Amino acid sequence: MTAAARRALAIIQECLASDRVVVLPHFLRRLDQRGLFWPDVQAVIEPPKDIRPRGRDAWDRPIWVVNGKAADGLDLAIVCALDHDDRGKVTTFITIHWQD
Repeated sequence: MTAAARRALAIIQECLASDRVVVLPHFLRRLDQRGLFWPDVQAVIEPPKDIRPRGRDAWDRPIWVVNGKAADGLDLAIVCALDHDDRGKVTTFITIHWQD
């Protein structure tokens, strides 16, 4: 894991632990469609198998893909954006899918 990936993961984990997350409606729909729950999200992130950059979004936020296992052991990928607001760092959960 690169230094940049370690920093991104630390931010994502910090945001998750401090409830500094934004969950987009698309992410919620994908959770529902796949029969997943918030503990599955936590299981993927704590600890992940891998994290890799995926460029920047339309708002110039860095996008990261976190790969890991759901609570039931299935391989998942979570796509999220790192951001900040007037209170500090925020992670935006964009989508979740089965890992190829």
